[in-house]
Amino acid sequence: MDSNATFAILLLLTGIGILVAEVFIPSGGLLGIVTFVSLVMSVVFAYRAWGTTHPNYFIAFCGAILVLVPTALGTAFYILPKTSMGKKILLEGPDAEHLTPFAAGARHLQELIGQYGQTVSPLTPGGLVVVNGERLHAISEGIIIDAEKSVEVIEVHGTRLLVRPAERPAVNAGTSTEPPSRLDFEIPQG
Repeated sequence: MDSNATFAILLLLTGIGILVAEVFIPSGGLLGIVTFVSLVMSVVFAYRAWGTTHPNYFIAFCGAILVLVPTALGTAFYILPKTSMGKKILLEGPDAEHLTPFAAGARHLQELIGQYGQTVSPLTPGGLVVVNGERLHAISEGIIIDAEKSVEVIEVHGTRLLVRPAERPAVNAGTSTEPPSRLDFEIPQG
């Protein structure tokens, strides 16, 4: 093996080594530039060694570069989070509860679908309603609903209830269908 082939292989291995080091050592791109120069010089020496006499070796060498560079980068980025330095510089991904903040509140609002309440303020189309003694933000279906009117929760849109005018159904014959007045609800302080 002639010296050009030796230099080509050594420069390839050096370039791959520096490329992996670039992942672990922040250098502002300086090591990336050294890697690029090393790999280009490796191709130059490979061409001198095999380009005219053994073109298949040269093509195989170039193919090896195309396979080794992404493989080395992928392996380095796979190993990085497992190192102590990688654990310090990389943030841990959020768990499912943090991806959906206010999940408990959203579940609570979903439980109110089908419940009846009363408007505290006019819904034009947004305002306040009281459902099960709790003051909540609500929107109507695009119509104005006056204050102290009975409404039914039909959907949840984010943190707001979608309501429509509806009378509370009678449970048995002796029960009044009138919703309690606004003064019968406790308004939470806070």
